[in-house]
Amino acid sequence: MPIKNAQISYNDNGTPVAEAFGDVYFSNHNGLQESQYVFLQHNDLSQRFRLLQDDDDFTVIETGFGTGLNFLACWQALDKLHIEQQCGPGRLYFISTEKYPLSENDIQQALDHWPELKDYSQQLIRQYPDLTPGCHRLVFHCRGYELILDLHFGDIGQLLPAMHCPQTGLADAWFLDGFAPGKNPDMWTEELYRQMVRLAKPGCTFATFTAAGAVRRGLQQAGFEVTKCPGFGTKRDMLAGVLHSKAEPEVIKPWYIRHTSVAQEVTVVGGGLAGANLCYALCRRGLKVRLFTESLAGDASGNPQGGFYPQLHTQGNISSHFMAQAFGYAQRLYRHLASADDFAHQFCGVLQLGFNPKELARLEKLADKGHWPESLVHPVSAAQASKIAGLPLPYPGLFIAKGGWINPAGLIEALLRACGDKLQVETGRTLRALTRERDQWLLHWQSGGRHQADCLVLATGARSAGIGPISALPLRPVRGQVEAIPEQGVLNALSTVLCHKGYLTPAFEGCHAMGSTYVKNDQNCDYRRDEELQNLQTQQKALADCDWVHQLAAKQQGRASVRLSTPDHLPVMGAMPDIQAQRRAYGELRKGHKDEHYPPAQDLPGLFILCGLGSRGLCTAPILAEALACQLNGNPMPLDGTTLAALNPNRFLIRELIRQPG
Repeated sequence: MPIKNAQISYNDNGTPVAEAFGDVYFSNHNGLQESQYVFLQHNDLSQRFRLLQDDDDFTVIETGFGTGLNFLACWQALDKLHIEQQCGPGRLYFISTEKYPLSENDIQQALDHWPELKDYSQQLIRQYPDLTPGCHRLVFHCRGYELILDLHFGDIGQLLPAMHCPQTGLADAWFLDGFAPGKNPDMWTEELYRQMVRLAKPGCTFATFTAAGAVRRGLQQAGFEVTKCPGFGTKRDMLAGVLHSKAEPEVIKPWYIRHTSVAQEVTVVGGGLAGANLCYALCRRGLKVRLFTESLAGDASGNPQGGFYPQLHTQGNISSHFMAQAFGYAQRLYRHLASADDFAHQFCGVLQLGFNPKELARLEKLADKGHWPESLVHPVSAAQASKIAGLPLPYPGLFIAKGGWINPAGLIEALLRACGDKLQVETGRTLRALTRERDQWLLHWQSGGRHQADCLVLATGARSAGIGPISALPLRPVRGQVEAIPEQGVLNALSTVLCHKGYLTPAFEGCHAMGSTYVKNDQNCDYRRDEELQNLQTQQKALADCDWVHQLAAKQQGRASVRLSTPDHLPVMGAMPDIQAQRRAYGELRKGHKDEHYPPAQDLPGLFILCGLGSRGLCTAPILAEALACQLNGNPMPLDGTTLAALNPNRFLIRELIRQPG
């Protein structure tokens, strides 16, 4: 379902009121003081923060993000501790859910009540995500620590069960801040309390403004010890409590359990977008990384320009939701990275053109269904498209304003520089063979010698299909040739990326990128004249009504490389399955037994994969790397369980076993 903005009004005190629930977002008396009293004080956060060290994490889960006031109050308190050098966690995860997110303007107006929060609220608003379903990870780099906000947009009844939980639990503290039980009964349910226990760590606390008897009894029946406390302002009572212990974790789809391999050092093979993003995500967490690669920005990551935009569909399926989340995370990461270490790029937008009736109908359907917010993609007329592009276009279409183009090599270098001394890079290393010996992986190099690894990630792109255990996965190499068109005529005015059957970019270093061919199961990277003609003809056919396109001249300047795809066109991220063991364990999946019937998945110990990004690596590599780094370090995941299952390397085997005849 599309995500819709909250409809709000303001009462006589200037307090925002949710029209759907007829309830205020915070106390008329003083919302910030209420947050500090109810949620921070009654979860004892200041004292608990003081007991933590720089390498410790702490996780808060909240029901109802609203204006973000509780989040900012928590940030303010943590910031104060670090300024006063009273310790505190090195990383705070704040996970929040919201069915009806406020608009940026409404959040700004609501938070203007507290000038003391201005620095924090402005940072929040700068990163505030597009209103698409699922998890949106926002990273704030603070004074000596990192603050990570995971905003889950959707119905809490669907979000919490889909939230991945390690066997040790996830939440250190719960903020129960949905609208009052009498006005929002759909949230305060037995299922909520059951999910609170499932996601909690032993010793997890909770606090809530309400003292309703049904809430107290529900929490007690779920396993929490509940205390009635004096309420804030005019409220007589509130509830707080703790979960001292919990039963064995619930078995949910054991074949998709995210296995971790917490290690102090990780070995990564592959110096493309996937490997560089993974190094960055791991080093941010303080892990040491050794990166081996034949060369940096080789293969498909070596093109001078790559289009940066999500591949959206008219239906809100897993693939398009993942793409929207990935694009938002990548865009925020790249802007942060460029502010400190700029690389060649232009966030000049991407125009998707309705160049024929069929494509125009598809784009109109994508826009008209209202699934995607206008802040992400919006329709434009032919006149508007021409103005955006800087040259005449007789086609309407869709515009993705936050997209553009990026030089992958410059981006990779910036990512690796940001790793600092946690990263050691060795180039000139081509993997010849991979073997297992004495609980370690042995990497044998073509140039001679070998390297031992306890925890190994293969981010080897198109070369993955020929590497030992990975060859069991249905990976598909695809050749693509991109042309470098010299600056010429009217094309020099092009100021956005054009997409149709092919694509065309603004100039970079005197050339426009034009592409791309798509040849399955062809790993030859020689430049081909016939593919140059094919790329030119693709442009001329799609843009046949543009006089200027027939004047384009190519000069056999370009580059061919091989991308790696999969049968379902989704990347592969996670632990490498033990195919034989899982085939034995799950051979009866077709019979429909309950999940408890099956053991947890067996994987090859210490071996992980990040590949199959196809032609969308600029968009998907950052969130995939972040998710894998979280898996390796035991951190909260930035994607829900359904999406993680869709990316899991064993998904092909599981589908085969489910579908096989009885």
